[in-house]
Amino acid sequence: MKPKPPSPLDQIKGRIERLDAASVDELYGLEPVFEPAQGAADASLGEFIELQCPHCGEVYGSQVDLTDESRVFIEDCQVCCKPIEVTLDVHESGVLLGASTARLE
Repeated sequence: MKPKPPSPLDQIKGRIERLDAASVDELYGLEPVFEPAQGAADASLGEFIELQCPHCGEVYGSQVDLTDESRVFIEDCQVCCKPIEVTLDVHESGVLLGASTARLE
């Protein structure tokens, strides 16, 4: 005699009892997201760094995306609003090696 397959209600109860991230995502129909507790590999998505404005000298915080490797971009100072050239030096593994700022010529 074959065992009776679990009912849809029993399947849902089983998923609720597990309460791991994948089960919660599946239960609510969510896409998998960045989970901070997963380790350093996922932390390379971005990093909060402090930059010093070359115009006013103030230090301010900025979130940078480390998935694009080393690059140069323009950002306005959060204090004096003048444009700043920000240079990111990112290792191929996604680790931030350094950041520098310069006046936009």
